[in-house]
Amino acid sequence: MIFLLIPGCAGVIVGHPLDTIKVHLQTQNTKNPRYNGAYQCFKYLVAKDGVRGLYRGISSPLSGVAAINAVVFGVYGNTRRIQNNPDALTSCMVAGAASGICQSFFNSPMELVKIRMQVSGDNRSAFAVAKEIYKLEGFKGVFRGLNITIAREIPAFVTYFATYECLTRTSDNSPVSTMTMLVAGGTAGVVSWLISYPVDIIKSRMQMDGMNGSRMYKNGLDCVRKGVAVEGYSFLFRGLAPTLVRAFPVNASCFAVVTWTMRLFNEMPAIESSGASVWDNFLQNSQPAETSTLLLQ
Repeated sequence: MIFLLIPGCAGVIVGHPLDTIKVHLQTQNTKNPRYNGAYQCFKYLVAKDGVRGLYRGISSPLSGVAAINAVVFGVYGNTRRIQNNPDALTSCMVAGAASGICQSFFNSPMELVKIRMQVSGDNRSAFAVAKEIYKLEGFKGVFRGLNITIAREIPAFVTYFATYECLTRTSDNSPVSTMTMLVAGGTAGVVSWLISYPVDIIKSRMQMDGMNGSRMYKNGLDCVRKGVAVEGYSFLFRGLAPTLVRAFPVNASCFAVVTWTMRLFNEMPAIESSGASVWDNFLQNSQPAETSTLLLQ
């Protein structure tokens, strides 16, 4: 369990302030915007609530990070293994899509609670907020935004795993260094967000919709239409800069933490013993816990 928990928590702690800024930029009132950019948003949140404001809502992702890691990489590893050619890039992509779909059922409620805590300034626990959502909106309300979350996660995880594989494979089977894994993981995170970010905007707005008792959007398509009508297509990239800045260190920190954790357990040599691909070693050794090094945030 430590391999699932430590890297994920490190990523959440490192990246949550930038995630809070991203959500505020995505969901602010477009007719009367409070922030002109990420830096202004940062200054406002710190001035209002101090550092605590940047970490508002962090209890939700922290509480679910181990379960989501287990689902993502358990599904990824097993889906890749059962295919005819596990080493093919297409097998990585299919496995990535499967893991994205499965983890959405855990990630969607978690992000719903997180976003509402971040935007509303709620100081209650994540459990209390989730309980209130269920009381007011029922079971359907808890899973608000599930479909759009799946639509985001499929291209995100396909791109993430495919990029990571391409960057860590070598033609001569030379050893892959820890630095290479860190850079590959961070780069894969940036690329995956570039691909999936417009869908994330829609997801955030859909999940925030209804907080004040009234709803603006019928569905995701209606959200896109209304957003384009008022703000133009540029709204689909609002808050992208802090997201990309966040993506690299979050993924890199996960690799760094798991590297030192595995060294403490004398397992590091098994990971760096072959240069073809880090995942090749994971699949051959069938150690599901070790796959948690690749957490996408």
